[in-house]
Amino acid sequence: MIVVWVFGFGSLTFDGWQSEFGCVGSQRATLRGYRRTFNKKSVVNWGTKENPGITLNLEPFDGASCEGAAFEFPDNDKIPVLLRALRKREACDPTDLQVLLADGRSVDAKVYIYEGVNPLGSTISTAKKAEMILKARGTSGSALDYVRRNFEGLHDVGLEDPAVTELWQAVQALRG
Repeated sequence: MIVVWVFGFGSLTFDGWQSEFGCVGSQRATLRGYRRTFNKKSVVNWGTKENPGITLNLEPFDGASCEGAAFEFPDNDKIPVLLRALRKREACDPTDLQVLLADGRSVDAKVYIYEGVNPLGSTISTAKKAEMILKARGTSGSALDYVRRNFEGLHDVGLEDPAVTELWQAVQALRG
């Protein structure tokens, strides 16, 4: 049986989206050579062009690995619907990359890495990102809620990440 795997590294790991598309299994997975980063401006969902929010993404980084979750779907007529929905949600097309599953297998997975028109420069400090987050609100809510949900959601599924923790702590420090 042919299957399609999707790798989640942010909210895809914890918000239950997969049940709508007939997911038949999931497990912890590792994507080697990448790390989480807040480097994507959100100018609609979590911010505006004037006050962009910042959302989670992946970036290549030598020696890094990103722990997340891999979701397994049977290759059937729901796959095109799944891929369209994820493309809209993640604002990019997937890249097929190898992930290492908790059971020891390596599989090709769809990984959503944003490389579009709203990148955030790599020289922006964590403190500046925190300031931006506190000002931003979009159609889906405040950027603060977005960062909090990712921090708490990843924590709840046992995934701790330095980039997520560092930004959440910086936001908390600014809020007092």
